Amino acid sequence: MQTILAIDDERSVRTSYDVILSGTYRVIHAEDGASALRLLETSHVDLAILDLMMPGLSGMDVLEEIAAREWDLPVIVVTAHKSVDMAVKAMKRGAYDYILKPFDVDEILLTVERALTQHRHEQALTVLRESDARGFGAIVGESPALTRVLELARKAMRVDSTVLISGESGTGKDLLARCIHSGGPRKAEAFVPVSCCAIPEHLVESELFGHERGAFTSAVEKRVGKIQVADKGTLFLDEIGEMPLDAQAKLLRVLQDGQFYPVGSSKAIESDVRFICATNRDLQERIQEGGFREDLFYRVNVIPIEMPPLRRRREDIPLLTAHFLAKHAPRVNARATRFTPEALAQLASHEWPGNVRELENIVERVLVHHADAPVIDIAHLEGLARVRKERSAEALSEFEGLPIEEATARLERHLILRALERAEYVQSRAAESLGTTRRILKYKMDQLGIHPPPECPEP
Repeated sequence: MQTILAIDDERSVRTSYDVILSGTYRVIHAEDGASALRLLETSHVDLAILDLMMPGLSGMDVLEEIAAREWDLPVIVVTAHKSVDMAVKAMKRGAYDYILKPFDVDEILLTVERALTQHRHEQALTVLRESDARGFGAIVGESPALTRVLELARKAMRVDSTVLISGESGTGKDLLARCIHSGGPRKAEAFVPVSCCAIPEHLVESELFGHERGAFTSAVEKRVGKIQVADKGTLFLDEIGEMPLDAQAKLLRVLQDGQFYPVGSSKAIESDVRFICATNRDLQERIQEGGFREDLFYRVNVIPIEMPPLRRRREDIPLLTAHFLAKHAPRVNARATRFTPEALAQLASHEWPGNVRELENIVERVLVHHADAPVIDIAHLEGLARVRKERSAEALSEFEGLPIEEATARLERHLILRALERAEYVQSRAAESLGTTRRILKYKMDQLGIHPPPECPEP
């Protein structure tokens, strides 16, 4: 059960948090800033709810101390409706979100759930605080596929243009966005992440643009949107392909004119924000389906960067494994100092549908289950072999009941795509691995509708 620290000098408010959150979360209390810092030093806390207006150490003081000590937890600040500006200031200093007093029960539950989900997502993508002089110390790997990505990202650092990062889930799109921000001219300002798929559809516009009091039924107080919070900094729109069309139209105006209207307001607000967007969907397909605006696509796709899946950068697996071993072994009290070559070969042969996130989870799981092992061997990866066997059975089942021509075409497509990915889309190398000629491979690719990424070579 996750632990929430409720920090408020009013006993009745702390009791309210107990009533609202207990059962789903473990709730502990602090009645002032000093006792809150002591608890954070000695207890594991997953999230803090922090009142900004307290005697002694203020909530802002506590927030700054959490940042100074680099404690890794999301903080939701609470303040009266007259102090919205202070809440926005707190968010610029690292708070995840804010809640106004008197608070709404559903709003607290939703905000807490979203904050914890976002934080888990950031941890899974190994968002590290340190970075090297080029801004990419948090991204591990030396493969050609990753090197090309980092070259593009360095160019994106030097300008203020909108970036669109595409790639499968778990490839590190969030991590790359943070690195681009941390190495750019806005690095001293806020980096504000928004997961478009984690917000209920009817709340997306309010979340991004804010709303006026009375703008809709549940709008009991004015709310500042994330675009305004990110002013002078960077707004990261994760899974932008899931944004509702109405919100897309308003976002397009921000990108075109640099201004927006909060929901229920007729007064435009100027916006100076650098946008970085990410998607695991093909936005061109979303346009054809009517789910994404073509004009918005061209606005966000100024600097396109595609994060390669782990199966296209297998040579990075030993480096990533060593990185995750060093990260997790001390935390779970594991003795292991390395993986054997046989174990690394087993990891390299896996297809990694969950990409880098899946690799990190497996390394952590192995360390937990074999904490006393000084070295991780292939025998410790039995679970991975079982997963591969189950997935192979699932893969074969998808061919059952198909006409032989269709089943053959699907299998050919799968094998050709796998060979191309392993060969970094160098068709001559892929053809050699398949035991055929480049001419025949090119014919099959055209026949099956396989098109390499634009930046990949053809020879």
